[in-house]
Amino acid sequence: MERSDKKIYELGNVNEKTLRKLGRLLGQKLAGGEILLLFGNLGTGKTTFVKGMAEGLGINPDFVRSPTFTLINVYPGSRLQIVHADFYRLESEEEVEELGLEEMLDENSVLAIEWPEKAHLEGTKMLKIRLYYENELSRRLEIESNSDRLDGLLKEILSDLKTNTASSIDRR
Repeated sequence: MERSDKKIYELGNVNEKTLRKLGRLLGQKLAGGEILLLFGNLGTGKTTFVKGMAEGLGINPDFVRSPTFTLINVYPGSRLQIVHADFYRLESEEEVEELGLEEMLDENSVLAIEWPEKAHLEGTKMLKIRLYYENELSRRLEIESNSDRLDGLLKEILSDLKTNTASSIDRR
């Protein structure tokens, strides 16, 4: 049996306010060079999460827009910038490569990608965030980390959440 180094956290009954707070807490703790892969159907809260993350990085969340038509939006912050990409309209991995995201990701940036299913992405500092529609007011999240540093960061953030979501966290 193969051993997995992946750590997965599940949060249920997450409303928009909590989703944004989670993003904000994460943004406050990011160091740069991280890649966030945001999975979820239309309307599950991917851009809402990025707005929270922007707020945590000192970026006005009102500037954050879904990059569905522009493909990439860059939001400079006081500490780090967010490179926010959306692969929804892309047809192939070649189109993803043409965007040149590798050149945009450095220790002063965080890369947040919506619809990452369209490309094969690897990284040592990566979070996979899966959002599921529960009902109009609630979402379920699965957050997967692939490094000890990100795992520690997630543990800190989740313990900081002072909402009902904190009681429904399940670590696999």
